[in-house]
Amino acid sequence: MPYRPVEFRDDDLPTALERSAAWLRRTQEWLGEPVDVIAIHLDYDDSDDSPYYDVKLLCNEEDLAGAPIALRAAKDPQ
Repeated sequence: MPYRPVEFRDDDLPTALERSAAWLRRTQEWLGEPVDVIAIHLDYDDSDDSPYYDVKLLCNEEDLAGAPIALRAAKDPQ
C-alpha cells in the first residue's frame, strides 16, 4: 500500500506538533474515519542561524485521496 508523507515544519516543537494534530483532526473529520498513519518522523536542526523542527506523518495515500468517502457514497447514494 503506498504511503505519502505529510510534513509540518516550525521553529519550535510544540507548534509543529499542534499543527500536525490539527491537520489529523480535520482530515479524520473529512474522511469520516481515522487516518492510517504508519509512522511519525521527527527531525530537527538546532543550528544558530535557522533552527527548526520537522514533524512528518507517513499516511496511507488512498486515505488522502478520499477513497473512504467515495466508497461510502457508492454504497449509500442519496
